[in-house]
Amino acid sequence: MATKKTKSFEVFDTVTATDAGQTIRIDLNTFVDVAELEAFGLQAIEVGINATQTPADILTARYMVQVALDDLGSGFINHAEYDSLYLKMADFSTGAHEESLSLGDVKEIRYVPGGILDVRADNIDDSENVELYIRLTGVISKLSAADYMSLALTRANNA
Repeated sequence: MATKKTKSFEVFDTVTATDAGQTIRIDLNTFVDVAELEAFGLQAIEVGINATQTPADILTARYMVQVALDDLGSGFINHAEYDSLYLKMADFSTGAHEESLSLGDVKEIRYVPGGILDVRADNIDDSENVELYIRLTGVISKLSAADYMSLALTRANNA
């Protein structure tokens, strides 16, 4: 069983939703050190329009963004898959908005094997590029040896 420690983390990054789609990789290990038998426990993901975005373009901003454990370089993956953690679609011209965070059933936390996340952002229907921020928050959790092995095997089976 995992135990929550006092070490929490908050990581910020940016991505631009473009016609072709921009993909970035966030390696949590570059921001936070984890010891043996510890894992990144993701608790929240927030994505929004960055303050650097041209104000006139905000009213017509249309984008889709996904955060996943899987490579998103060739496109979005099915959000029903285990590897998809977060999916957001927004159309400011119509007010349409959908957001889904998949943390799993265990205490509203999702362990990230290896600490590597892929983020993909596309604008919708060739609209203007949209500058987005990404905010990830969570805790470093100490795992039992059995839980740590289970996490490693889950990562291997989903690779």
